[in-house]
Amino acid sequence: MCVASLRQLVGSPAVNSIIGYLSRPRTDPDVARVALVEDFAHLERVDPQAIVLLTDAAARSVSSYRFDVALRIARSRDVAAIVLPADHADSVTPTAAAIAARSGIAILAAAGAPDIAQLAIAIAREIAGAADVALLRAHTAVRAIEAHPGDAPPDSLVVRAGAALGVALRVVPSEPEAGPCAPIVVDGNVEGWTTAAPQQGDLGLALDIVLHAAANGAARALAAARRAQELPIQTREQALTELLASPRQGRPPLVQRARTLGVEIDGWTVAVRMEFESLTGGTTDDDLQLLERRVRLARSALQAVQADGGGSWHSARAGLALVLLRMYADDPGLGAAGAVAREGQPVLDEVRSQLGAALVRCGVGSAHHGPDGLFAAVAEAKAAVALARTSGRVNTAVPFDSVGLRRTLVEWYASDTAREAVTSVLAPLTSLSGTRGERLIQTLHVYLDQQGSLTRTAERLSMHRNAVSYRINQIFGLLDVDPDNPDDLLLLQLACRARELT
Repeated sequence: MCVASLRQLVGSPAVNSIIGYLSRPRTDPDVARVALVEDFAHLERVDPQAIVLLTDAAARSVSSYRFDVALRIARSRDVAAIVLPADHADSVTPTAAAIAARSGIAILAAAGAPDIAQLAIAIAREIAGAADVALLRAHTAVRAIEAHPGDAPPDSLVVRAGAALGVALRVVPSEPEAGPCAPIVVDGNVEGWTTAAPQQGDLGLALDIVLHAAANGAARALAAARRAQELPIQTREQALTELLASPRQGRPPLVQRARTLGVEIDGWTVAVRMEFESLTGGTTDDDLQLLERRVRLARSALQAVQADGGGSWHSARAGLALVLLRMYADDPGLGAAGAVAREGQPVLDEVRSQLGAALVRCGVGSAHHGPDGLFAAVAEAKAAVALARTSGRVNTAVPFDSVGLRRTLVEWYASDTAREAVTSVLAPLTSLSGTRGERLIQTLHVYLDQQGSLTRTAERLSMHRNAVSYRINQIFGLLDVDPDNPDDLLLLQLACRARELT
């Protein structure tokens, strides 16, 4: 013998459109069978846990005291519910309704004028839980999932599927310890679980089908909602990436585009730069795979920082590095770099959790104002990364103000004019093949820092003085500068320092 709860029975797709409650009990009685009653006297022979269908002949006495007596008999027989024909739904007296409520008996009414025999068959099939009924419910639920509006929340999809199946479904954040469930997987990550109370027999099999279909439907809805949410993020990121890579003469239209997209570029900006080492885990990924991985990291970082610290954050790419931009309407003050470094540490930890054995060098610039200040902030963040590297600091956010850099030098190098000067004056050395150019630039840097002393330069580089002299002659033979001109020497020293910092 199969058993269904009354609420489950009345809520089933095959029954809920043809019967409805007139009086609902506080409890949810079990229903094991269906009975037809043509006379109230026949209630004495009804088996327990029955749902009783009154014929039209029996229902004519519903408005009389005889129905009150019949309800008391039904209580003694442990009847779950009594169903009246639609024409007699208004005949139930307040006294009868009160007796039914005290007795835990539901009073229901048939909708329209269904054939009572067909209604009995439909209820009996639902109680029995036949395979064809379960299949019909599962089919109806899957169709409901497919018809779910694309812009509606995933939770409503699960509720709709449960209503069609006749079993309440719900979404929970973690895997239930027991009972049927299915994971909601978005981009390889489990975002939740669909679950429901266990069901028996064929309905249990149908529930398993619907739970997985609902989980897949919820995953699609979540993914679609995130794509819609990320579209403006991607557009802003592209605009900022293009802006950071553009020469000065090409910036005005990109600045205006950023404003149009809602980037607070006219306020104050603090930049966070993350550089990744061994991001590919020792293998050689193709460019597309590497780019996709960095884009995913950017999304994760942006979501983490917005969830943790709030405020206005944007992301951009600078070569292979990730840049996060914290933007303020008002001047955040001298402590902004330190504050953002503290806000960014949990974000750095989140990014690190996705990188395995890879290392992250992270630098944070101080606050700068306006579109031009954006470039200064990014340059400072890059300089802070360089100092993090030389000081051996990894997986920690290093604020620009804490590394003792000369702000004027970094701001100078952030300008296009300075970068062009550095590039052109050192070009004869940087264009040399192999490591020769770097070796000569390092020698030049030490020589200029030692104020032209060959002896001290040799000591710093652990070289013979004659070898240093030979290199210096080589260097000035390649460079288009006058070694006796203080202005040329100053430009060379600034170029070497700025190049090392950034």
